[in-house]
Amino acid sequence: MTEHNSFVAPTRLTTVRRNAKRGVYNRAVIDAILDEGLVCHVAFVHEGKPCLIPTAYAREGRWLYLHGARKNRMLQAICGQAACITVTLLDGLVLARSAFHHSVNYRSVVLYGEGEEVTDAGEKLRAMERLVEHIVPGRWAEARQPTDEELNVTLIVRLPVEECSAKVRTGPPVDDEADLLLDVWAGVLPLSLSWGEPLPDTLQPASIPVPRYVARYRRPGR
Repeated sequence: MTEHNSFVAPTRLTTVRRNAKRGVYNRAVIDAILDEGLVCHVAFVHEGKPCLIPTAYAREGRWLYLHGARKNRMLQAICGQAACITVTLLDGLVLARSAFHHSVNYRSVVLYGEGEEVTDAGEKLRAMERLVEHIVPGRWAEARQPTDEELNVTLIVRLPVEECSAKVRTGPPVDDEADLLLDVWAGVLPLSLSWGEPLPDTLQPASIPVPRYVARYRRPGR
């Protein structure tokens, strides 16, 4: 898969089988989900045991970047080893007339790949910038840049956004025809990520204004 290829060829691992019609193999959809999300879950094997850990991430082109301390067991475990990464966005609670057909509206991505340590100094710095900008666009230019010491104690691992697929559910509940006459409310309760008023650090002067990118914070796609 390349930047210009809009179709991601499904593999044995990424082919959606349950509710196959919800499977999406469109690069633009996959990228949009990854760019909107804030937390991914990384599944890997450590000392023969399965592990699943949530962490921040960022996408840049065809790469997904993770970061942490050099002794981070998750990052060490996936360097040169297989990992599975998932990102899920919840869009609504789907309330059906029957308990059996309750569901959620969601957009998710599942990605398989082997981690690779980023050793090039330029790419490592760009990855750190992307990680900050993914969380709060506009922040990198204002914050102090990492020192050489901070870069040295940070491990950046990248995985190719290649073997992946999305799964999406939208729309109202799907009830059995016999249940449509039940005197039970059915529908969707929309969900969305929200944020409150910025809370300034009490250790800073009161004269420092809230940055525009904080006051008008939004996620991509929202």
